[in-house]
Amino acid sequence: MFIKKYRKARDKNTSILVVGLDSDPEKIKGFKSVMEFNEHIVKETADLVCGYKINIAFYEKSGWRGYKALEETIELIKNETDLPIILDAKRGDIGNTARAYAKAYFDKLGVDSVTVNPYMGRDAIIPFLEKGHAFVLLLTSNESIGDVELHVYHKVLELAKELEKSYPERIGIVVGATRKEYIGKISNASGGLSWLIPGIGAQGGNPEVLRELKGKDIVVNVSRAIIFAENVRKKAEEFRELLARQYFD
Repeated sequence: MFIKKYRKARDKNTSILVVGLDSDPEKIKGFKSVMEFNEHIVKETADLVCGYKINIAFYEKSGWRGYKALEETIELIKNETDLPIILDAKRGDIGNTARAYAKAYFDKLGVDSVTVNPYMGRDAIIPFLEKGHAFVLLLTSNESIGDVELHVYHKVLELAKELEKSYPERIGIVVGATRKEYIGKISNASGGLSWLIPGIGAQGGNPEVLRELKGKDIVVNVSRAIIFAENVRKKAEEFRELLARQYFD
């Protein structure tokens, strides 16, 4: 179960850092394949993180070869570590289609959590909760949240809390670190929901927002700033310490 694996890794590694394997083949240099690159990242960071987040888009764009690299990367993490895997797929569709996605990701790929778009309501979320853990998009770190998210995020939060009663420790929310002015309010209203926080690193989010989330189950994703760094391990150590000072101290 995602939460149990996360808590074990968090406490063992004193880390709330999740490394995002946004392994864009066009940006990888010095490695023969995406799989070789990912193997290097995992080897350098496994004792510094509480999990990995894999953005499916960077694998799907390469067709079957990319999907093969995705499968191999997941197997690598499962075989070499006890760390949870979040698949960043942002799926959101009607019930029967959502069930097909959930079966593909949890039963076939064997990931621990999936990001889900809640726009279509509970029908798009429950199939994932029946098989594992899901992070629903609440208030993300992109610039255009004012188009839709900003107007409905409070409704999504209430829905997530309602679903958490039936699926305890199986649902969380995605809130960007760049949304500092909303984090305190959301934190106070979020109850026992887990949090996935992107936006620290390349997107410039302030890690001080984590002080308002002490005691909650949170994972902070950093992708490009670590995996494309000249010294991957050193950069991961820096982010782990930076986040730990805000959350654990």
